[in-house]
Amino acid sequence: MVTRKHSSSKKPRNRISSPSKRSSWAAWMNGADPEWLGGRQARALAEAFGGVFPAWLIESEPWRQISGDRFRFLRQKMLGLTTEQCAAYLGVHRSTICRWEADEIETPRAAFEALRLISRTANAVTADKRWDGWYIVRETGELVSPDIGRLAVTPEEINAMPVRYKELSELRSRVDQYLARIGDLEDENTALRSDNLARQMAAELETMRERISTLLASVRTAEIIEFNHPGAEQYRAA
Repeated sequence: MVTRKHSSSKKPRNRISSPSKRSSWAAWMNGADPEWLGGRQARALAEAFGGVFPAWLIESEPWRQISGDRFRFLRQKMLGLTTEQCAAYLGVHRSTICRWEADEIETPRAAFEALRLISRTANAVTADKRWDGWYIVRETGELVSPDIGRLAVTPEEINAMPVRYKELSELRSRVDQYLARIGDLEDENTALRSDNLARQMAAELETMRERISTLLASVRTAEIIEFNHPGAEQYRAA
């Protein structure tokens, strides 16, 4: 009977002990400390993500400590949230936010990431009261206005706005030129009408002058009949 020999040597496991060179380079270019890249947290992330750090993971800067000042800056300056608003969104008590920012207790990375990711979205930009009701359609990417008949604008249309504004400016300039020309023509028409009226009046005056002259001439050439007073006729008869 042939017996099989069992090797006492174990097959090496393909365990990832550190991020890939490319991920390490990308993280280092974004501010990661080389000491952190060789530390326990970086190795744990490398094991979870197969040695390749996603871009969004590097953008989160996991090597940076989440201090109270950093959390407060994100809440106040980046998002403009009050303590009450932040607590309501994260589902914690207001005093918890205060304790995080005072470094009395450790700030959970999940809470910090929730605010950081909001600050990176377009919806954070439209958080101002002037953008009340505006939103972006996920399926089409259109920016929808609650006013003007539910106007929806695509990114391409927004990019074309400078060209449209230029065309609109040129059209307005042409309209102004046409309006000025129309004004000149109206003034010219008024002058022509006034001149024509003056000519008509002059013609009528000339006609009246001719008629008066004719009447005067007829008066001068008319036969004059002598009129005798009745008293004189009686005197002659006597």
